[in-house]
Amino acid sequence: MTAHNGKKWAEFPSTPDEQPVWDWLRSLEERFLADAPHKLHTTRTANQFKERKGQMDLFFQTPAVKANSTFEYKHVLVIGEQKKSNDTGRFKATLLQLARYVRGVFADQPTRRFVHAFSLCASTMEVWVFDRSGPYSSGPFDIHEEPDKFARALVGYAAMDDDAMGLDTFIERKDGQRYITLDDASGNETRVRLEKAMVRQRAIVCRGTTCYETRNSHVAKFSWASDKRKLEAEQLKRAEERGVKGVARMVAHRRITTIADMREGLEFPSPHRFRDEAVHFEDPPSATASANTSGHKRKSSSDNTSDNASGSKRQRSNSQKSKLAMEFNDQLSVGKAKPSLYTPGDDLWENRIYSCLLVSPAGRVISDFRTIKELLESMRDAIKAHQSLYMTGSILHRDISSNNIIITKPETADGFKGMLIDLDLAKVRESGPSGARHQTGTIQFMAVEVLRKADHTYRHDLESFFYVLLWMCARESWAKEKLSSAEQPPKESLLRKWEIGSFKDIARIKAGDMTVDGLEGIMSEFPEVLNVVKPLCLRNRKILFPLDKDERMCFGTPAGSPDQLYRPIIAAYDEAISDL
Repeated sequence: MTAHNGKKWAEFPSTPDEQPVWDWLRSLEERFLADAPHKLHTTRTANQFKERKGQMDLFFQTPAVKANSTFEYKHVLVIGEQKKSNDTGRFKATLLQLARYVRGVFADQPTRRFVHAFSLCASTMEVWVFDRSGPYSSGPFDIHEEPDKFARALVGYAAMDDDAMGLDTFIERKDGQRYITLDDASGNETRVRLEKAMVRQRAIVCRGTTCYETRNSHVAKFSWASDKRKLEAEQLKRAEERGVKGVARMVAHRRITTIADMREGLEFPSPHRFRDEAVHFEDPPSATASANTSGHKRKSSSDNTSDNASGSKRQRSNSQKSKLAMEFNDQLSVGKAKPSLYTPGDDLWENRIYSCLLVSPAGRVISDFRTIKELLESMRDAIKAHQSLYMTGSILHRDISSNNIIITKPETADGFKGMLIDLDLAKVRESGPSGARHQTGTIQFMAVEVLRKADHTYRHDLESFFYVLLWMCARESWAKEKLSSAEQPPKESLLRKWEIGSFKDIARIKAGDMTVDGLEGIMSEFPEVLNVVKPLCLRNRKILFPLDKDERMCFGTPAGSPDQLYRPIIAAYDEAISDL
């Protein structure tokens, strides 16, 4: 290598500021990688990426564009972070910076398998891979002392094929259309054309749930589910066999790959532990968005992580022993919606199964309601669906959230105007613990007792339905002109506190909000037109949180038949609908 004199990279700047290092890397690219398909880029301002602010130091992408052009995350292949000095005390901050950019890549490339990244701090480099079970690396090295390793990384980033880059290779792209091939109930292959994207998940360590409408009005759902849980396909099959009503029906399915397959041959001897192991959210983590809302619609994710990172390096960029292990912490997915409680396990990382489900019917998420009547009818029927799933199918959903309740056309949905979807976290009644790393739920909709780590029951799901109703009225309704008219939403919603802080804090705040005065405060944030829903909210509160003999509010599940809660809640919805 003529660029390395045997001791150091000859033209590496003595003062490794951003511009000199960029110029040096560009000179290497021009001399040795001129014909490589992926080109190195940088941003000069924080506004060069569409829809997102932030100045990315280094990244590879195709196609190559001019220096002052606008970039898009959907084209980014590899992310790099460059620092003037190698301050080991800033390891976590550097990793977080990489993670924020990686999260943007996963958001705009939702079916991507993994993302390559690297840091270059002075002459110390560390190469990373981020997948749905967390980031891992082979550890830092000095590019002067190990020039071959640096050269292999640079060449690999510039020339990897789609599979090695972690790009989606399952969806077939032909003549401007996208197709998938799945296995139907008879075991025969069926080819399906994907239409518009409906849901995508804005997080790294999560199920990566991504949904598309299909040409035949079904929904194709991609997700990375824990191998410790029953696959959603199995739960849907069980529900159909038992005659459950109001739950999406599986049409076809295919298992695509697993984290274990992608990490095959890598060694993970020990985890890296960060000092702060507490689960705490400065911003609501892990969001999913409908594609037509610029990433602001909330959707569940169920999976957050502990404050760990995992180490190793894939064979395609010089397989080495790993330094780190497992997943990084909650801040890897600073976004807007749903984490789960993390429970440490014996495994260094969680194996996930990547699969695609084709389900029917298609519908709109509940937050897309257009009228008050549509909201209440959809909520009521979704509760009826939950009752059927639990009582007839012996399956507990455990993830009631705004994106798991859909508005449907009764003529194509067994008469239901609202249905339940997403059984990824569902559990057969009376079965033992799954062994998965996470407690379940969407943070702002999780029941108080679940936040306090109690076993999940049907009553907790009914509590979550109530929180969804409050969220629709106090938060989502303000985006609808017909409901909010000339009114202005509160500058800081009380419900914001359901998303941030520790689980213990959120449980305490929710418990306070479920008192009469607390609920009145939340209902004061409803647009005036939704005052008609307030009596329903008060009845739900009284049913779900009765007083004990000492006049203390109860959050537990009563003994006896579940109908003692289902029936009065459904009746309250019926009465509210008839009063509209």
